[in-house]
Amino acid sequence: MAHGETHIIDTQNFHAAVMVFDQAELCAILLSGSMDTHVVPQLQDRVTAVAAGQRYNFIVDLDEVSYISSTGLGFLMFLQKRQRDFVYLSNPRPAVMKPFNLFDIKSLFRYFQLVEDLCGQAGISDAVLAAVREQKGAMRALQPRKRGLEILADYLDNEKELYEVRRMTPYIHAAEHKDAITLPAEEKYASVLYMFLDRVLGRSNTYRGEPLDEGTIELIAKELMTNAVKHGYGHQPGGLVEVGYVTGPARIEISFTDRGRGYAPGARPEDGLPSAGLVLLRKLFDELTISEAPPGGAEGLVLGKGTMVRMVKYLKADAGA
Repeated sequence: MAHGETHIIDTQNFHAAVMVFDQAELCAILLSGSMDTHVVPQLQDRVTAVAAGQRYNFIVDLDEVSYISSTGLGFLMFLQKRQRDFVYLSNPRPAVMKPFNLFDIKSLFRYFQLVEDLCGQAGISDAVLAAVREQKGAMRALQPRKRGLEILADYLDNEKELYEVRRMTPYIHAAEHKDAITLPAEEKYASVLYMFLDRVLGRSNTYRGEPLDEGTIELIAKELMTNAVKHGYGHQPGGLVEVGYVTGPARIEISFTDRGRGYAPGARPEDGLPSAGLVLLRKLFDELTISEAPPGGAEGLVLGKGTMVRMVKYLKADAGA
């Protein structure tokens, strides 16, 4: 198997990356989410397949694990029995470590705080650590998707959620990778809008003014989508919203456009963006302007001149350094 080959397991509530470094006889396993009973057998089968009867050393990153079942502990014991020299675990969260203490297995493993702490251990080269750090970064980038799916669940019955996730997959992919996206004007698509905005705005330590944590970004996404659905299209089906962003050394600019009835300054709340929504957005952004939608390129239902909300957040002077 090639040096550094990575195998991915991706479910709604659990993500795993199994990285194999044959030359070093090392396997790094990065985990995120809930190590529930039903996902662990798939993970164990994948590790068994890549090990192919050989003994490896193991690095297991538990930083993003929120829950571990007894089956999950059994998987770690499975690694312990098949190790060459060691199984290193990143220090789990207290809630995850508790069952280690209850089962009295904590002392069976070695622990590390940071990936860099492993430098110099047998077979763990700088190249291996660099690959592990890169994969950790890729997994952190999935966090907006997770929260977005939780937001989606707010709008759906449990039995419909998996169907809707599959239906939304192209939109989710666009939200994770593109600079501009078009979404159906339906309130449940606030979940995908959140993923897009979190990727763009999730840099709270770089802003000059009001920080934007994930809860605030969720609020922005829901407010924008609800206003388009309710006040732009009047809950009529077939409407679309367009979202895009541009960045510069000192600012991030977001545009959110619908092709609905249009916003009239001074209108009654039921005729346009409610005053409460305006107050909220103006408090969160350094600049906010509302205008007619730009001409041309309209898709889906068109009811009038449409509305474009332009929002600007200033960055700290050294943010682009």
